[in-house]
Amino acid sequence: MLELRKEVSMGIKEIAKEAGVSVATVSRVLNGTKFVSEDLKQQVLACIEKEGYVANHVARSMVLKKTFTIGLIIPEVSELYHQMVFSQAEHVLEEAGYKVLVCRVKDTVSSVRVYLDLLLENRVDGMLLMHETSNPKVYDQLKKSQIPIVLAGIDIPDLPFPQVRIDDFQASYDGTNYLLSLGKKHIALIGGWGYSVGDKRLQGYKTALEEAGLSFDPALVVPGNYTVESGSEAMERLLASKKTFDSVFVLSDEMAIGVMRTALDAGLRIPQDLSVLGFDGIALSRFLNPTLATVSQPIIQIGVQSATHLLTLLQGEKVAPVTLLAHRIQTGDSVG
Repeated sequence: MLELRKEVSMGIKEIAKEAGVSVATVSRVLNGTKFVSEDLKQQVLACIEKEGYVANHVARSMVLKKTFTIGLIIPEVSELYHQMVFSQAEHVLEEAGYKVLVCRVKDTVSSVRVYLDLLLENRVDGMLLMHETSNPKVYDQLKKSQIPIVLAGIDIPDLPFPQVRIDDFQASYDGTNYLLSLGKKHIALIGGWGYSVGDKRLQGYKTALEEAGLSFDPALVVPGNYTVESGSEAMERLLASKKTFDSVFVLSDEMAIGVMRTALDAGLRIPQDLSVLGFDGIALSRFLNPTLATVSQPIIQIGVQSATHLLTLLQGEKVAPVTLLAHRIQTGDSVG
């Protein structure tokens, strides 16, 4: 570790001149943003140690025309899933020398606009977007921002930014078929609609039923907003409807926790009376009793790959428009 002597305030240009390298090389050594040969790196570090260079965030931002901050917009729902994604992304970005401004937005147009304005006014270098809104004005603002943006775990066709996600239609289709393969004939669905991810999962469920020769029953489809409480409320609605169902496919593990609690409180046995299949694969699902079967997303990979793509864009390089990661069925005792 370098011992930095605060009484000396040598700038990045002086360090470059003293070390006999370019300003860009010193910048790369300081930020670790691009490869520098080991010999040059040691040459720069030796000069920094000798001269007692103190990195000044404001000065560095002025020289490199960067703020070294990244904006992260996440919804105020599904806390455990988004916590896992953004903590992985944050780690990757901080390792590369960036600070992350996390904005938790409510599902309202005004909330999204307020935080988006805040990030852009603070001139973040790039942005990770994990929140989907139905307001086209927000998308117009994002398109005009002229900063690198990556969509993490969501699919917004109207935005020309790289996406890192799973195939939500296929994942829901596979989850429904998993329940069908176990002999389930009356599968209820709990999820959120009106957004691209939720709508694709609904379509996957419908398609699997249709291919199995089963009719789609709208009364067995109940909305939820991806929280434990909304899962519990959706289960109460299903039970009050008096409809026959032998299983519930819940499009988030957090909602599934609420579903299971309400079902057990109503005297139902899981999985003897009712099978419950979740979606996401959060770590908590393995510690429930019974353990929760779920369609598992590669949550850690989504966070890491999204941040890696953003760093690549910040270096002026291109990435694939869509990076699809594999999902899998994680078995558990909640499905008989």
